[in-house]
Amino acid sequence: MTIPSRAPVAVLLVAAVLTVWAGLAGPASAHPFGAPPTARISASGSQVAIHYTASADDWFALGTAKGAFDDAAPQLTGEEKLERSSVVRDYLLRTIAVAQDGKPCPGRLASLVGVTDNGAQFDYDCGRPVDGLDVTLSALTDLDGNYRTVLVFAPPVEREQMLFTSTTTTQHLDFSASGVSTAVVGVALWLAFVVVAGVGGLVVLRTRRRRVAA
Repeated sequence: MTIPSRAPVAVLLVAAVLTVWAGLAGPASAHPFGAPPTARISASGSQVAIHYTASADDWFALGTAKGAFDDAAPQLTGEEKLERSSVVRDYLLRTIAVAQDGKPCPGRLASLVGVTDNGAQFDYDCGRPVDGLDVTLSALTDLDGNYRTVLVFAPPVEREQMLFTSTTTTQHLDFSASGVSTAVVGVALWLAFVVVAGVGGLVVLRTRRRRVAA
């Protein structure tokens, strides 16, 4: 092969390398067109919990955008750097949040060990029983406008899923009109029925015994 014939091959190889590098370094490293991240919310009394999950590619895209892999620690894997990054933790606590009556509920983020497989667990203390909340889910959507986050409700709440986007990052949740209140009322009515039925049955039984004794 002559030197002139090798030139186009070299140009193609350089172009390919540059393309891959650009994909790793820029926004294209994210994967917003796959399965969307999911946030599962539950509330009990004044306590609120959110379990946030995303694909491994999305977690590493987040870590890349936040510089989690920039430190000089060759003994650590990329996943370990992601799990230990204080910048990532701060970012998650800022972009996944809840507020009650306009006041942010203090949140706590559990360990990120195994986050690419198990997701991130958030716990919030809102101070008083939860009936209405403003939920913010802007993680990843602020990095790429094509991302979507699906909010789902843990039982006993029975509500349709909600979609969060780069333009709709905060939405109001009314738990008082959800399956929580319905479930509590339903259980209370069932217990009342059981008590009334039990008392009625006891009265009938005693009446029958008196008649038999007579």
